[in-house]
Amino acid sequence: MEKNQQKLNKTVRVLNETKDKLAGRERSLTELTERKSTARKSLDEIKQEKLQIDIELAKVASDKSNINEKLTEAIEKITHLESQLNLNVEKSSRFEQKILEKDKEFQKKEEEMLNRANELLKKDEEIQHLHIQIEDLKKKLNDEIKLNDKQIKKFKAFEAQMSEAINAKKTIEKIKQLIEVKGFLSDKELEPLLNEKKD
Repeated sequence: MEKNQQKLNKTVRVLNETKDKLAGRERSLTELTERKSTARKSLDEIKQEKLQIDIELAKVASDKSNINEKLTEAIEKITHLESQLNLNVEKSSRFEQKILEKDKEFQKKEEEMLNRANELLKKDEEIQHLHIQIEDLKKKLNDEIKLNDKQIKKFKAFEAQMSEAINAKKTIEKIKQLIEVKGFLSDKELEPLLNEKKD
């Protein structure tokens, strides 16, 4: 009987210990469940944030693609404009070269005209000095007059050439000014200027 009582007491003690352990485990299980619920809530929030970030990243990728496309178009336009600018610079250089050549021609003709004018003056002085011998040199004087007539005709022809050169220079100056302002000159704009030079 006493042994049975001892066994019973021991069993009760073991049951109480087991009960306490179970109560502790139940508390741990409750805490674990609460933590799991909190973790699941945090995970849901993280998933929502990730979804929002993915949407933003997709939008940024789309914007980047549009920007890259616009950048490519801008680079193509800049390359095209640079090519046109180089062509215009080349044309302008050629026009400047032609203008310089025309200026040189004009200066050369001007020098020739001055030289001829000086020659005429010298010949006129010779005529004055030889006035005393005019009867003896009448034939030579007639020849000289004829020569002078030829030179006057040449001089008038040269004056006409000089006038044409001046008009050409003015036309070239106009063309140069238009090119400096606009950067280029179309055939439609060039034709009236050339006709003006002929007039």
